[in-house]
Amino acid sequence: MPATISRSLTIILIALGVGLLLIVAACGGMLAWFMTYPTVSDKANRRFEYAAEPLPTKMSVGETSIIEGGVLFREVIFGDGNGYGVPAGANMRLWVYLPTGRTDIGALPCVLICGAGSTLLEGMRLGEEDQAEHLPYVDAGLAVIAYDLDGSSLLGDETERYDAFRDAEAGLVNARIALDYAITSVPEINAQQIFSVGHSSAATMALLLAAHEPRIAGCIAYAPAVDLKEVYTAVLVRTLSARLPELADFIVRSSPVTHQQHLNCPTMIFQSLQDDNVSLDSNRTFQKRQSSAGTECTLVEVPTGDHYASMIQEGIPAGIEWLKQHLR
Repeated sequence: MPATISRSLTIILIALGVGLLLIVAACGGMLAWFMTYPTVSDKANRRFEYAAEPLPTKMSVGETSIIEGGVLFREVIFGDGNGYGVPAGANMRLWVYLPTGRTDIGALPCVLICGAGSTLLEGMRLGEEDQAEHLPYVDAGLAVIAYDLDGSSLLGDETERYDAFRDAEAGLVNARIALDYAITSVPEINAQQIFSVGHSSAATMALLLAAHEPRIAGCIAYAPAVDLKEVYTAVLVRTLSARLPELADFIVRSSPVTHQQHLNCPTMIFQSLQDDNVSLDSNRTFQKRQSSAGTECTLVEVPTGDHYASMIQEGIPAGIEWLKQHLR
């Protein structure tokens, strides 16, 4: 082979090798970027500002009916109850449950609870299946106020749902409306004994509310996700950010761990050891941090049961017993 051809082939091979190395380096850099959590702004660590505006003016209160177990039930609809409106919370529903029998004014402790099953990037509308989580508290002699979260599946577009939920301050606006209604419009409720409660995504909401709202007397969180960065990894956030603006900030800001220093009420966390939907280690760390700060936080662990069944079969009975102890 002539020397000139040999040199040319060598140069070409060297160029190909260098090009390949540059491509590999670029791909490695891109992969490293994709796997690194986006930088968040100072806003991510700020408390939510859910202004104490009056209850929505357009309100329809349904007739009181008697449902399973003789429980008194009525539905309250703000706006048309479709889960999206301006301002936030203008279109949502409340379900009000009271035990039967004559009740003196201010005699009933109350549970505030929203529907479970949200992605925590959008809201959730109450459904009949949620009543299995509501009725045991009424049977135990408590009032229950269940509430919708703005940005439910009634809105077809993912970005619309996210925007509505974010505008409602991760659901805190909805929770505040439910709390205000309980205090101002249900005279049987004791305003000093209102507890935020929930399962799964609703447990995350319960903790977030308790960390922001001084009127909450205590919190029960069944299998909560306390750090949403464990749910939404860097890859997911990078992927979703194109259509969900400021997502990294919102995930950090709506995580209970971000506001844990403000969680000053007694708290109970429940989880099954067989529940792999959320991190048991994170919940253990959360509980230890609360206790180290001098705030009562009880962690109840059970050996068996999946994410839902363990809450229904063992979690709620344990939660009701915890409530009774604190009400004494």
